[in-house]
Amino acid sequence: MIKSELICLHPFYELNGRITRLFFDMIVVYNGYQPIDYSNYTSQEYINASIECVKYADETFMKRIILDGL
Repeated sequence: MIKSELICLHPFYELNGRITRLFFDMIVVYNGYQPIDYSNYTSQEYINASIECVKYADETFMKRIILDGL
């Protein structure tokens, strides 16, 4: 998964993920899915998952958020 790389490449290191969420929504819609539903997780949980991606290169929680939202 390239989510952690996209988070790292983003020019504004806020970790709120607006741009990367939009980008991933565009990818899933292009592939015939509905946009990812992030409502099962709080914004703080998403931020923590983003931090894990960047700080520890651990995408486990981010994968769960995305797969649960499909």
